[in-house]
Order: sequence, then C-alpha cells, then structure tokens
Amino acid sequence: MGQDFQRLDEARQFTATLLAVKVEASSTRGVLVVRNGSGEVERLRTDRGDTDAGRAMIERARGLVAHRLRVYRLNEQMAGTPTRQVRTVVHLADRGVDTDPIPVNSAKDNVLTLADGDTELARRAWLDGDLPETGSVSPLQLASVLERLPLPGAR
Repeated sequence: MGQDFQRLDEARQFTATLLAVKVEASSTRGVLVVRNGSGEVERLRTDRGDTDAGRAMIERARGLVAHRLRVYRLNEQMAGTPTRQVRTVVHLADRGVDTDPIPVNSAKDNVLTLADGDTELARRAWLDGDLPETGSVSPLQLASVLERLPLPGAR
C-alpha cells in the first residue's frame, strides 16, 4: 500500500481525454490512448493485467472512454531493457464526459498517428465510423474510430 502512495506522489499530472483502451496480448498491460491538451495522442500503459492493480486500472479506464481525466503517470524503467522507459498510468481522476468538439483535421491526424502512418487503414477506420469530412467530431465519435484500429505491432 505504501508503494502505491509513493508512486502517486511521484507521478506527473496532466489533463487529457481518454479515447481508447486496449490490452497487449504479450504483456497483458492495458494501453490507454489519450488526447492531451495540445491535441496530440499519447499511448500510456497500465500495470500488468494479470495483477490486481493492473486489472482494476484497465476495467476502470474502460468505463471512462470519452471522459476528460486528470492523468497521473510515471516514467518507469522497462524490466528487460533498463535503458528504455515506459509511461505508466498510476491513477485516473474523472472530470466528466468531454463534450468539446474536435476539429475534423485534428481528429484525422490523431487517427493517422495511431494507424502508424498507414493512410489506407486510417481512411477505412474513418469511413467505417461514418464520420464527417468537414466540421468537427465529438470525443466519443473519435473514440469509436480508434477502437477500430489494432494496437501497433499487432497487424
């Protein structure tokens, strides 16, 4: 329990909208896709899904898609590669459903980023989501498109 409080105390905080929650098959970690205040998307990881803490965070996050959140994250060393760090979510504070419109061009950039630059995959996901070509979309609409994309490396 003390370690959990220490991690929370050391965590960096920022506000973002949660757009997708996926689980990596290889590690069982949750991958949370968030859209930060500058409109860029980031991938954050949870603790392993085969632990109580990891499983709880994944389940909590699934209920917060399209919500604005205060995200608490740590940069942690990867176990097998000490020179690499991963961004690990240690807490999410719900600020309610995000209803702010997202300009279509910004949303399309987010989809393309999460499709790892694969324009055809991004285009198909956008069209399958039946989203407009101009104007704006809601965070929930963008989230529905991102759910259609596989995790990077899973294709």
